Amino acid sequence: MRYPIIIRAAVVLSGLLIASQPALALKLLTEENPPLNYTEGKKLTGMGTEVVQEMGKRAKVKLDFEVMAWSKAYEKAQADKETCLYSTARLANRENLFRWVGPIAANTWALFALDGFKQEIKSLNDAKPFRIGGVARDAKTEFLKQWGVTNIIEVEDDKLNPGRLTLNRKENQKIDLWITSAATAKQVAERAKVPGVKLVYPVREEESYLACSPRTSADTLKALAAALDGMKKDGTYAKIIKAYESR
Repeated sequence: MRYPIIIRAAVVLSGLLIASQPALALKLLTEENPPLNYTEGKKLTGMGTEVVQEMGKRAKVKLDFEVMAWSKAYEKAQADKETCLYSTARLANRENLFRWVGPIAANTWALFALDGFKQEIKSLNDAKPFRIGGVARDAKTEFLKQWGVTNIIEVEDDKLNPGRLTLNRKENQKIDLWITSAATAKQVAERAKVPGVKLVYPVREEESYLACSPRTSADTLKALAAALDGMKKDGTYAKIIKAYESR
């Protein structure tokens, strides 16, 4: 009479073990934002991408990547099941919207202008009178708003911003300053065929995270966090970051 009890116990234990395992697959949403995440030769790469790929490999979680406009990815990562967004800043107004894993990388934010820009920018207060180009729903844009900067013109893709820079403050539908990543501003500007872009003010150094939907398995997030910790302990994380910083 003990066998049925043993069998039932084994079935219950098996069910608990299955329930505690991380999800087999996770949707990863991102944008074109070098050096953190971008496509090169039709291949998704970047320091954030490489870190996340290694995390998935170690956690034994299949990652399905998709590149899209940041505003759309931001909304889907909040609403969809087993879905995460990267690389993004962990700002106070976002804290309760996502489940966070990281940091997975670091990024310097800065204000850029055309070479002929003469005004001196020593603080964000100095930047407030100028029209600033940013990306909708992007952490850099949100940060400016939190600091009381209101003269922001938003677009869906950062590659549109260099071409909108002008030295004529009376020219309509243009921007005087552009907030973007310091590491890749020159590259983005060159691709947009806009020469002579200069850094006028480094805004801040910001760590980037994996931001996941509240409907993402807690065990999956724990497995990814453990994988990231392992990468930082064995030097894999530092090796990836250093490779991009030296380019």
